[in-house]
Amino acid sequence: MTNFSTNLPMKSDTPRRYFRYHTHTPVCIAAPGFAGMMVPGLVSKLSRSGMEVHAGVNLQPGELIEVEFRSEVGSVHVSGVVRNRSGSRFGVEFSDLQVDLGNPFARCQAVE
Repeated sequence: MTNFSTNLPMKSDTPRRYFRYHTHTPVCIAAPGFAGMMVPGLVSKLSRSGMEVHAGVNLQPGELIEVEFRSEVGSVHVSGVVRNRSGSRFGVEFSDLQVDLGNPFARCQAVE
């Protein structure tokens, strides 16, 4: 089960378009050079337009990645572009969002 815990919006010295939220959410990352492999990561900041991800993968600004948030009811896949990097911390700007809840009717029983 994924823990989607968030706190109050972060205060920043720089004006931002959207609030940033502190979070400690585990994710899986699909990145170039990891054919078919998902690398574990942790989202530490989240906003409407992007996120900060910590992961042990060598990503460079400009690379496209896909991040998967998993939960009991389904998964959310977010595509993004790495905009900045500091060690194993990456700033990712969202470019696409897909929510996969599977077949929600599969859990329902037919009523006759």
